[in-house]
Order: sequence, then C-alpha cells, then structure tokens
Amino acid sequence: MTQKDDIFLIQIRLFRLAQQRWKKTAEECEAIFTKNDINKYIATCYEEYHVQGDEANLNDIEAYLQNRGVDI
Repeated sequence: MTQKDDIFLIQIRLFRLAQQRWKKTAEECEAIFTKNDINKYIATCYEEYHVQGDEANLNDIEAYLQNRGVDI
C-alpha cells in the first residue's frame, strides 16, 4: 500500500467516525470537511496520524476546528 492509499483510508475512517460522533448526515459532515480542508489537514498530519488511533486523530481534528471557530 502506498502512502497516498493509506492517507485515503485514514480520511475515510475519520470521516465516518466524525459523522457518528457529531451526529451529522454525510452531507453535513462533508460540508464541514470541505469548508475547513480537513482532508488536506489529515494528509498534512499523516506522519502523526498513521501511528495514532482514530479516536486521538479525531480529537485533534476537533481541536483544529475549535481553534478555527467552527461549532460542531
């Protein structure tokens, strides 16, 4: 598996986890991810994210969004 493939899988897992935790539809969650470039952020954080669990990674994304003033 390439790094690009691994990043894609992490993005999918975190999207689904966020959707469940935030109780959002796929469309609502996608709007948050798109507006805040979350998939790009995940790719930027890959070195850290690929060795941590998804819960820790989603906690980091939530902190990132809060720092940007996003209300989930």
